[in-house]
Amino acid sequence: MAHFITGVVDEILTPFNADGSINYKQVEELIAWHMSCGIKAFFINGLGAESQALSKEEKIKLLKTIYGVTQGKAKIMACAFENTVAQNKELIDAYEETGLADCYCITAPPFFRHTQKALYDYSAELIDYCKRPVYIYNCVQMGTTYDPDTLCKLVNEHPNLRGYKDASVDIIHFLQCVLRIDPENFDFLGGCDALDGVMMMLGAVGCVSFMAVPYPREMMDIINAGLEGDYKKCVDAQLKILKVRNLLKKAPFNAAYMYAMKYGGGPTGMHSRMPADQDYVAPEVMAQIDDLMREWGYEF
Repeated sequence: MAHFITGVVDEILTPFNADGSINYKQVEELIAWHMSCGIKAFFINGLGAESQALSKEEKIKLLKTIYGVTQGKAKIMACAFENTVAQNKELIDAYEETGLADCYCITAPPFFRHTQKALYDYSAELIDYCKRPVYIYNCVQMGTTYDPDTLCKLVNEHPNLRGYKDASVDIIHFLQCVLRIDPENFDFLGGCDALDGVMMMLGAVGCVSFMAVPYPREMMDIINAGLEGDYKKCVDAQLKILKVRNLLKKAPFNAAYMYAMKYGGGPTGMHSRMPADQDYVAPEVMAQIDDLMREWGYEF
């Protein structure tokens, strides 16, 4: 079975205006810029996009807006991260009506811990419901994470499950999954920008990356080197990204990621839908990021 997705899957944030409305013009600019950088797949309506703060209607309009730019030249992985099976099915139906998504991504139910049996049943019902390939996102922000045996059982019993984004930040967990599931016939994707290079060495064929929002070229350097088997180059590129990631993480959520957009050529002046202080980057953090970008050769 050929891989359905390889390379960097760009985890798009949602550009908001200061009043909380979605800036769809910036969405178009963001997608066009990423495609000009070589991005060929997008992860939309995920946690980085503030999916918890988007209505179903907004999620559908974002899908249509993004496809309006990609026009089938980049794959779209549309997320269904709703609270219940029924709510996920409703969103998947709405996605399916558009016919614009190439595949879907699901995750564990949020908020409360579930047994692995409950997690299996929940996921299996959604995987079987989808008419397009499905990916699982193992996400520490949810109350429950998939263990390797649960994932393996889902893969063996539900052929529509085509891949796995692992953000568990647990390398032993990832190795246990690769031990059970053939990486030549399944799309393992890195899910933490601090570890994507390592995961490429262990069987991943790409990553879903929020760091690719401000730094698409640098993230592609990691993944392309991994796909080529040039592991020294892969590690060097990973360490480069780790330096800037350490700085971006000094600000709340995606604030510094939005600040960093000014370096590469993408749209600037974005906001989140969170309280105002969540968009704040301290001047000393800005200065540290600016200094590192000068070292990288960026002009601004």
